[in-house]
Amino acid sequence: MDHEEEFLNTFFVQVAQLCTDKAKELVFKEKERGSCRQTQMGPWGMLLMHLPQIAVAEHSYADLGFLHTKNKGFLRKDNSLKTVYETLKSDLKRVEEMTRGTIPIGATVADVSNQLCQYITAKIQLIEFYERMYNMSVNNKIMKYQELLQSIEGITEIHSLSCSHLALTAIKASLTLECEILVQLTKAQVELQHWRFLSTLMALYGAQTRMSAWERTLQSKESWKLGFSASFLKANQQPALYQWLVKLRSSILAKYSLYFHTTLSQQASPGEMRSIMSKQNVDYYHKIQSFQRKHDVIAVLMIFDSRGVEDAGPGYKYPRREPNASGHFPVVLCCPSVFVQKPSVHLDNIQKRIKERHAELLAMDKIVYCKNVKDVYTYAMYNTDPKMTLITVFESGKQKDKESHVTSFMTDLCMQIRCNKVYESLRLSK
Repeated sequence: MDHEEEFLNTFFVQVAQLCTDKAKELVFKEKERGSCRQTQMGPWGMLLMHLPQIAVAEHSYADLGFLHTKNKGFLRKDNSLKTVYETLKSDLKRVEEMTRGTIPIGATVADVSNQLCQYITAKIQLIEFYERMYNMSVNNKIMKYQELLQSIEGITEIHSLSCSHLALTAIKASLTLECEILVQLTKAQVELQHWRFLSTLMALYGAQTRMSAWERTLQSKESWKLGFSASFLKANQQPALYQWLVKLRSSILAKYSLYFHTTLSQQASPGEMRSIMSKQNVDYYHKIQSFQRKHDVIAVLMIFDSRGVEDAGPGYKYPRREPNASGHFPVVLCCPSVFVQKPSVHLDNIQKRIKERHAELLAMDKIVYCKNVKDVYTYAMYNTDPKMTLITVFESGKQKDKESHVTSFMTDLCMQIRCNKVYESLRLSK
């Protein structure tokens, strides 16, 4: 391997590990080399001039700097990270144009510059994707996960064959893992909205395996030498972006544990289930159970509207099995469970109300209250997803403040389940 390619490989490994100071030091030492002094104005020197900016930009990106307009390290009029990347891309494009077709080192510089432009283009598109997720989440808007999935899958596919130069292997691996993690997590959200047990589980597992792989690439050799005790005493060394992805996955997993609580509880004893659920980011089922008991409501349940959805259900479904037309509104979970274990007019009433108030529920902007003909019972309904409805059944007028407790409980729970606050925290993570 030529000296230049070996240098670039080492430099980009440091960049991928977010060892910014070490990467900048490498460039400084390379500039100080005797042979380099003669070629500082040549192709190699032109590339070296821009490498420290790449290292700093990558560190800022990993620290979620792209959602903050004030980055003190960049003395520019518009100092957003996106602008920094765009400027770098223009500079590298000029380097490519000026060095292509020159001496042998010029060909390498031109090739690397071209592929760095591809890499930076991907980063700019990812910044726009994160901004889109954030903007979609504010003010409790409905998250359009299918649109987000198409967007991130497009970015992943476009750049799947880019940055093929061996010197860029480390940063290309990080880019690929980040894209694939976002694909898997967004896919998990889409599948959860359609109440699909196995495909959601596979997406969550796919995200976890890639996150573990990315975490390993973030570890520099020096950090491993510190040993467990030294690293344990330090604050979390993972970049803010990685921590946010962990937070998002944990939130989706907690939601998954709620939507498929009935299925999962059949695989473990009650004690084991409580232990497992207590380790989740949020134990939604325990919250529902506690509220139902504390405020003496008749039942809290979730119902899925399976109309127009294929392969939905609490477990694996045989592909050739005929759909059950009579079960368009399956009960996802119920607390207490006895509420749905015996024939009840409540379920018929609830299904009827979901059909009648479908448009209001789909807006997901308010709790819909329905009373039966005799005004004995009230059904409070609020959608956590377009086809998933949380319902609280309670006796009308039994307690004056019961409705306010129901409103507060359902609003808080639905906001958490929707994960909007997690996406909104992209900007608050700093």
